[in-house]
Amino acid sequence: MKSLLSLVVLAVAVPTNTLALSTSRIRTRSSSSSSSSSSDYLASLSSPNSRRPLESTVEEALEKPSLTNNDNNLSPFLQGMVNEQRELQMNVGKAMDVLRKDYPYFLKRAPDYSIYHDSVSLSASDGKIQLSKLSSYKKAFGMMRTMLPLIYDADRSVIQSRMVYDATKTQIRVSFNAMLVPKAGYMGMQGKTVHVDGISVYSIDLSPTTKGGEGKIIEHRIEKMLVNGAALQPPYFNAFGMEMMTGQQQGGTLAGAGAWS
Repeated sequence: MKSLLSLVVLAVAVPTNTLALSTSRIRTRSSSSSSSSSSDYLASLSSPNSRRPLESTVEEALEKPSLTNNDNNLSPFLQGMVNEQRELQMNVGKAMDVLRKDYPYFLKRAPDYSIYHDSVSLSASDGKIQLSKLSSYKKAFGMMRTMLPLIYDADRSVIQSRMVYDATKTQIRVSFNAMLVPKAGYMGMQGKTVHVDGISVYSIDLSPTTKGGEGKIIEHRIEKMLVNGAALQPPYFNAFGMEMMTGQQQGGTLAGAGAWS
C-alpha cells in the first residue's frame, strides 16, 4: 500500500518539476535575449553611420507653404481684390514717405506732387479755404513757398512733423510745428520768431485703378492752424508779418488762391 502511494506521488511531482525547469529556462533565455537586444541597440546608437536626425513635423509644416496662402488658387475676382489692396498699400506707403520728406524742406524745395490725385481738394475746418484740382493746389502752395522765404531764413527755420495712418478711414494725419526765424534786418513781426502749429488730414482715394488714382491723395483738410497760439484768420499772410507785401488783402484764400479753383 505504501509502495503504491509513493508511485502516485512521484508521478504527480515529475511534471511539476519539469514545468518549473522549463519556465526557468524560458526566463533565462528571455533575459539573455533582452540583454542582447539592449546591447545591440546601444551599439547602434554609438555607431556614427547609423545615426539619423530626428524629423520635425513642425519644421516641415513651416517649410511647406499653405495652399490657402497661395494666390494662384484664388478666383479671378478675389485675385483682383487682392491686387488692388496691395497697390493701395504700396501707394499709401509712398505717400507717407513723400510727406515725411517734404515737410522739413517746405521752405527749400517744391513738394512731390505725384502722390496727389488730379482732382485733389484743399479745405479748412472753418470753411474759408476751398480749392479744387491739382493745378490750383500747386499754385496755392507755390505762392506760400515763394513769399515765406522772402522774409524767413530757410536755413535757420525748422519744420517738424509726426504722422499716423488711420486704416479704418484711409487717412494720413500729420501734426506739424514750425519755427520760422526772420531774416536779419527784417522788422516785420518786430523781428520775432513765428511759431506755427497745425494738423493736416490727407484722405486717400479708393477708386479702382482703371478709373485712375488708386491710393492717391484726393483731399487735404487743414484741421487746425495756430500762429503764435492764435487761430489763423484771413488775410492769412498778415499773420506772418506780410501786411505790406499783400496790401492788407481782406478775403480771398491764401492771399488770392481762392480765385484759382
